[in-house]
Amino acid sequence: MSPASACDDRPLERGLRELAGVLLSETTVERMLESVTSVAVAAIPGCDAASVTLARDGRVSTSVSSAAAAVDFDRAQYAARKGPCLDAVQQRHVVRVDSFATDQRWPELAGPAAASGIAGSLSVPLAVADEALGALNLYSRRERALGDAEEQACLLGHQASITLANACALQRAELLARQLTQALENRDIIGQAKGIIMASQNVSSDQAFDVLRRASQRSNRKLSEVARSIVDRRNADSSHVGRAGLAG
Repeated sequence: MSPASACDDRPLERGLRELAGVLLSETTVERMLESVTSVAVAAIPGCDAASVTLARDGRVSTSVSSAAAAVDFDRAQYAARKGPCLDAVQQRHVVRVDSFATDQRWPELAGPAAASGIAGSLSVPLAVADEALGALNLYSRRERALGDAEEQACLLGHQASITLANACALQRAELLARQLTQALENRDIIGQAKGIIMASQNVSSDQAFDVLRRASQRSNRKLSEVARSIVDRRNADSSHVGRAGLAG
């Protein structure tokens, strides 16, 4: 390894250590990915701008970038529905373009690349197991400037994939917890509404639930919403009676 390469590796190593030590409870996914693009520009020779393409629900978008030019060129690829960043996501392999001016794979991207001041690129897939998460895109203003950057970019992409996968797992767990809490709250409010109906109409638990179900269908509202309106009305009536008693 040449002295220049060793010097270039030090900020990369520092960046990888920082990413490995990220506490997802103390940062957001966006800030973590911003750190990835910052490390790429600072540590990988030839990288003048970087962005992260995320794949969600069959759609792709640029989550973060270090420069507007990267966003503009990413969008040109999304609009064309083809390009190195999309190939990296869909085929999950590294895609390098030495010169957009002469590359024959995507001749329609030569114009947008030139307009964005981008001469070459290197896109690294972000994936864990069978799940494609997105791609880390490195852009250079010079042709063939990223020819020796693949190993470093893959190291950064690997660490970013792990951190991103952990963040996605945490988000799913938090969403599940919120949904479970909501389900328990809905069950409780429906139980209260059933009790009110049973007492006021002298019906069984099943019959009270059927009353709620029919009211939900008639009003085109969720069962829990109908139940909450019944409980809220009873609470309001009880509060009114209580105030009247105190006043008397």
